[in-house]
Amino acid sequence: MVKVTVDPLTRIEGHTRITAEVDSNGTIQYAQSGGLLFRGFERMLQGKDPRDSALFVQRICGVCPISHGLTSVNALDHLYGVAESVPQNALAVRNFIQAANMVASHATHIYVLWGPDLSNPRYRDVLTAPEMGLGEVGKNVWSEMVGRFTPLSYKMDGKAIPPGVSYMNALTAKRRCQEALAPFAGKMPHVAILYPGGVTCNPGLGEITKAAATYLKILDFVKDHVLGVDLDVWIENTMKAKSPDAAVNFVVEHLSGLISKADGKFTKENGFKDVEFFATFGSELVGERLLGLPVSLRLDKLGNYNDPSKIQFLSYGAYYKRGQDGYTPESADWERFVTSAITKGDLSREPFDSSKITESIACAFYTDDVQSRHPYNGTTVPVADHNLINFEGDVTSKYSWMKAPRYNGIPAEVGPLARMLAAQDPLIMGLAKTFQTYGMSPASVYMRVLGRMQEVARLAYMLPEWLFDIDPEKPFATSIDFNAAKDAQAIGLWEAPRGALGHWITTDSKGKVSNYQAIVPTTWNLSPRDENGIPGPAEQGLVGNAISGIDNVLGADNTNPISIMHVGRSYDPCVACAIHTVDITGKNAPREYRLL
Repeated sequence: MVKVTVDPLTRIEGHTRITAEVDSNGTIQYAQSGGLLFRGFERMLQGKDPRDSALFVQRICGVCPISHGLTSVNALDHLYGVAESVPQNALAVRNFIQAANMVASHATHIYVLWGPDLSNPRYRDVLTAPEMGLGEVGKNVWSEMVGRFTPLSYKMDGKAIPPGVSYMNALTAKRRCQEALAPFAGKMPHVAILYPGGVTCNPGLGEITKAAATYLKILDFVKDHVLGVDLDVWIENTMKAKSPDAAVNFVVEHLSGLISKADGKFTKENGFKDVEFFATFGSELVGERLLGLPVSLRLDKLGNYNDPSKIQFLSYGAYYKRGQDGYTPESADWERFVTSAITKGDLSREPFDSSKITESIACAFYTDDVQSRHPYNGTTVPVADHNLINFEGDVTSKYSWMKAPRYNGIPAEVGPLARMLAAQDPLIMGLAKTFQTYGMSPASVYMRVLGRMQEVARLAYMLPEWLFDIDPEKPFATSIDFNAAKDAQAIGLWEAPRGALGHWITTDSKGKVSNYQAIVPTTWNLSPRDENGIPGPAEQGLVGNAISGIDNVLGADNTNPISIMHVGRSYDPCVACAIHTVDITGKNAPREYRLL
């Protein structure tokens, strides 16, 4: 066995690592995911006014602060007893700013954090090697990958490579998404309009018009780079398709038509925008078996789950129902645009029940007399003995600063794929069942990335709907009773770009925070093992992978572990949400924290 460690894993913020043991055939036999720093935001909030939490928790992460703010304000709506009466206007504003931020985050992930791995020289070697016999097809595919996804300041064999056209235009699209939400949120990151009972902004027609104009510019990016068909046509035949089979057939026929006209040149001019290109060449099943192409990246064979009984897919639900005041704090089944649900490893579905959530500290650097607790009773007490902080620990010891969330005792993947399965999106559900029919895992790197692409399309379609739900003549907030927060507890459930985000708050007799717990998406996806020894989703998804991808077709190369990078990054880990810093001297705690 050879031990291969990727540290840091992500291109943003770092703070996590993946360690894998690889056999002589280049196959990963074992994996561990380690969070490298401690998150202390829950402890900072103790003793504070609950209303401060919607501002404090946004500082957990600069990438998805709106998600944290909304999750916290949902908990505050619940705490003050006003969730059922928040005005429709406020819910529309919250929907719009969340959707704009989520599209910006997805663009960042697809093009900046995950996509650059497609310009890895390993793919050049496979696609252009004479012994592979791929000829012009292989060369053209490689040329497109480099031309679209190469990041800034990239060199190959000592030669500077220009940044990809999709990569560069995605940066502009991300900025425009932030500009679209600015008329309501004021600024990004760390918006200041979220307050229990509604929002503190009062947008007029001018703000709505400005946001709409910016949205039209975002659609230019979708048209020029993301989708090769009109957005309305795509949505009508995927999100609104009459059945999963109909959605899959539409996409396969669309791709077949492009291939027949492309003459081996898979360019944007020939209709292969980024979704079409990835959908065609990302999957062995789709590209080679269904479309008859000679090559694919076989990303559908990476990041699979070998035991469906030890994995599931969790969505808390997001985006309030249109046209009505109020919502249910527990996120009732099908109440939201993206519904809450549990999708089992075999794709069966059941309603979500928040009482079944626990967090285990068995392999995390925390101390407690109970191994696993519900978040309402959760503790965040780091180990006092620094000798226990060992990231090289085995599965019987502590090896991560991330706890291990479980739903009914089973690990859960969260994120766009889980949301699309919960929402029963015809395209993603249809593809998942197709993989299942062919004896393949319905979850993979391919499905996670394609699920995120599909969510971009869905949100781009819905953004103007939520925008024009805002009526400047109607109220944006309802009043709250401050006494309602005394000796109480509340829950906030929402979806961050990276997945299910939950905040649990408990208050004392003075109405101040006595306990606050946040379980973030990356804690779910990159969690360590629990007290039963069950690995987290990323740890499971790495086992059985060819270390060099594409079935190690040119031999295994442990010095370029592309599969670890693909799988780990396919979950879009946002490690700032999962972990932060710890002061073991005790000299600076307790202390007051001020937002400046």
